[in-house]
Amino acid sequence: MSGRAVVIEINEIPLRVISDVAERGRAPFLKSMVDDKLLVETKIAESLDRELYPSQTWASVGTGVPYARHGIWWYNDPKPAEFPFYWQQAAASRSVGLVNVLHSSPLKQQCRPGDYRFVIPDCFASEPTTVPSRFEGFQRLNLELTERNSRQSRLAVDRSQVKSLIEGVRHLPLRPATAANLARMLGLVAAGKVPKERLRSAQFLILSDLFLRLLNDEAPDLAVFFTNHVAAAMHRYWYAMFPNDFTSSHYDEDWVSRHNDEIVVAVELVDRFLGDVAHWCRLNERVLVIVSSMGQGPSARLDASRSLEAVIRDPQLFLDAIGISGRYEILGAMTPNLTLRFPTADECEQAEKVLANLSGGSDEARVDRTDAVLTFTYDLEVLDEGNLALGGSIGRPGEVGVEILKVDDHSSGRHSPLGTLGVCNSGRFSKVGLEPVDVFEIAPAMLNLLGVATSPNHVTPGFRF
Repeated sequence: MSGRAVVIEINEIPLRVISDVAERGRAPFLKSMVDDKLLVETKIAESLDRELYPSQTWASVGTGVPYARHGIWWYNDPKPAEFPFYWQQAAASRSVGLVNVLHSSPLKQQCRPGDYRFVIPDCFASEPTTVPSRFEGFQRLNLELTERNSRQSRLAVDRSQVKSLIEGVRHLPLRPATAANLARMLGLVAAGKVPKERLRSAQFLILSDLFLRLLNDEAPDLAVFFTNHVAAAMHRYWYAMFPNDFTSSHYDEDWVSRHNDEIVVAVELVDRFLGDVAHWCRLNERVLVIVSSMGQGPSARLDASRSLEAVIRDPQLFLDAIGISGRYEILGAMTPNLTLRFPTADECEQAEKVLANLSGGSDEARVDRTDAVLTFTYDLEVLDEGNLALGGSIGRPGEVGVEILKVDDHSSGRHSPLGTLGVCNSGRFSKVGLEPVDVFEIAPAMLNLLGVATSPNHVTPGFRF
């Protein structure tokens, strides 16, 4: 007997954060899940020589196989056809809807013929194509917001920017409460009452409302939604929420006081959304699955001494300045990454050599190559506000497509292998109180629920959704 499901992918949120916010009385739906013992930990056990990364761990969750087999690390790495995502397998025989799900772009490649009722691809897409096409105007705005929110939010709150945002969403089926939340957020930021970084949640509010409307309109057998806004807050403000996790003082009391509610507010927004989705699932006989591919915890490498950081704003100008020429395509990537696709492996290798000279010996900088796709994780050396080091020479930021940012938040939250899994409206899930769920079991368990054949690459899950 087959079932139907809604999957909410809450990127990197550990059970500790959920429980903490729930105990504060700020997340009533998640509090009910904690009280009813409907939440368990997940674990991702992969033998790696580097820190876990979301596009890698979500590829492991979605395909049900480890990185050593699927080979996907960065958002635009090649996706091997022999390891399809569970939603790709489902679309061959069941109806599917996706909103902002990692690795759902490029749409024409990742969502090949199948029963896709709606697809708004992930925010690292290189083009704004959607299913149905009427959402392409919004997707252009979504991609622009993602670019403006890299490392430090550049969403201005002057009248022209507010007008642009309103124009971009005014034709969308937003609920009045969502429009009011957006207006309130813009007002608080404009008045300087909350940090500007809270504007990252604006995308979540819009996307979550679209998802709820599409659920009602299309009611697919499987619907999947992804959000990253809580993870972004945890990376920046873990210290503000959990200062006792650190043996040294990294920020003063004013900084902690200003930022100690940011993670909580981000979780509050998720909680309201989950409550709405759970209500829809009860009315429409769907299992609700809430999952993170990994978690976060306190960073053992926190260095709050850096006050300036370099961000590449004009990749083409930067690549010209460092001498990379020829044929390549600039793909979507998260700061501080730059991803390029070349027509041949030889051209890719030549560019790799140039970029390798810019690392400056930094532990954070590296160059990864998969086939003819190159991802440069940069950590450019800032000499002062007007100069940076570029492989033995001095570069002027504006002349090489780089912006020097003044920063007062750093990566105090780091990726950890323990995530979260919650299941509602099922009655069959029975992992509570046992060992953490292995993330490689999630894809085959979801296919079992949907009545879709699993792959020979999948493990046999020890639970049922």
